[in-house]
Amino acid sequence: MNIVYMPGFNSSPASEKSSLLREHFPHIVIPEYNTWDPDLSYAQLEQIIQPLLDQGVLLTGSSLGGFWAYQLARHYGQPCLLINPCMHPETSLQRYIGKVENFYTKAQGWLTQEHLAKYAAYRFAGKPSRVTVLHEQGDELIPFMESVTNFSSKARLILPGGGHHRFARTDLIVSSIIEMLPT
Repeated sequence: MNIVYMPGFNSSPASEKSSLLREHFPHIVIPEYNTWDPDLSYAQLEQIIQPLLDQGVLLTGSSLGGFWAYQLARHYGQPCLLINPCMHPETSLQRYIGKVENFYTKAQGWLTQEHLAKYAAYRFAGKPSRVTVLHEQGDELIPFMESVTNFSSKARLILPGGGHHRFARTDLIVSSIIEMLPT
């Protein structure tokens, strides 16, 4: 089974979490994708994921990457691991409207209200084969109760105390991926 990790808003494969995941899973696919325009995001991610579907794909993502991991898992019936997921980007990203800059690549662009309105088109029907959600209670950007509301009775919820939006308990990410891979 392939593993794809989608970094969050304004992040990239150069992030600390991406590096950690590559250390533990050398064959993990971590795409560089546009996190500002959902149409571009979807096109870029689908181009990477579609060729991997024959072998199965564990779709993982953090924050906005969690939105994409979940929606693509629903679309393709694949398992997903969501880390401090941003499930309502049309509201959660409102504070970033305007000029934006990727934290790692320094690429710059614009996030507009029109971009945020496009997320509705990417809420797919269907059901992932399996869902695990990791959400630290200390997440300062996305309250962990959003994951409780969104995923109670739909997913395995792991809600460690403390932490922050970048997710401090990286050991839980690694162990959850291992648990979700076929034996």
